[in-house]
Amino acid sequence: MDDGNNPRISCVSLGMVILDEIRMPDHPPLLNVIGGSSTFVTLGLRLFATKSLTPGCLVLAGNDLPKPIREEMLRWHMDHLVILTSPNQPSSRGLLEYSDSTFGPKIFEYTTPPLRATPEKLEGTQLLAARAFHFFGTPDEIIAQIPVLLSLRQTDLPPPLIVWEPIPYCCTPANRVAFQDACKLVDVFSPNHLELAALFADDDEEQRHADTNLFANLERLGNRLIAAGVGPAGTGTVVIRAGADGALALQRDTPSVRVPAYYAPGSVHVVDPTGAGNAFLGGYVVGLLREGSVREALCYGAVAASFALQQIGLPRSEVVDAGGWERLGEFRGRV
Repeated sequence: MDDGNNPRISCVSLGMVILDEIRMPDHPPLLNVIGGSSTFVTLGLRLFATKSLTPGCLVLAGNDLPKPIREEMLRWHMDHLVILTSPNQPSSRGLLEYSDSTFGPKIFEYTTPPLRATPEKLEGTQLLAARAFHFFGTPDEIIAQIPVLLSLRQTDLPPPLIVWEPIPYCCTPANRVAFQDACKLVDVFSPNHLELAALFADDDEEQRHADTNLFANLERLGNRLIAAGVGPAGTGTVVIRAGADGALALQRDTPSVRVPAYYAPGSVHVVDPTGAGNAFLGGYVVGLLREGSVREALCYGAVAASFALQQIGLPRSEVVDAGGWERLGEFRGRV
């Protein structure tokens, strides 16, 4: 729960900040669009920041970070923004190419070697004392990095909440045992519905259920991970993000919790889904820290995702500041 008398950094993402080039048919390319998992997680955290619970942000920049991009980051008005510049490497850049103008099918590729955040990058900064950390990585990276993070933190700090979002390409049946091992180290494991299904794509029994209700399938698959163990004490949570269909949370010996997406499927307000899942997790984390309730955390997540959906790239800071709490109140009334 949020303690107003003990100001703390809410969460830091160890994902990536990427400068995207976005291409779509019959449009000029958009250059230097700030993206990446860390950026959108920070958006979700930033939406619900308070004086006692403020987000941290780590940016790994290259030697070519454009001055306007740095200035835009500084306009996020964050007390705990750390920009580390690598003098010998370019910034992480990617090409996001859409096959049509509906922001549907797309192809992403890195155009420079990505700069990956690790716990060691937090040494010497206040970010290391955050109450929560978001990881975006493979099972092997989680198994290697979480012990490092815990060893770097001050011994008098309580254990942090650790949230893991998997890199999509590693979600394969061959990695399922590694996923189960890594899940034991995290408090929240959050794949999207496609990533979860990919983990069990070789399972004949699951394929026989493929034509049943989406959330029945997701609950069955998620509970297999729960049964194998999530969290050091087996009390962790699997949060499955299912895009326009909403989200589902599962815990051991507890009824599942489901909330819809903020916008209904096909809503005219949805422009580009890129980053919405990341923003959802930022909102989920701060909601859980503030309220101590999984259902409330899912509501925070759904609202955070809605801001990421409404435009290409990040919403302007003045829009974020104005609407987060108001939109959360309205969504709570619906749910």
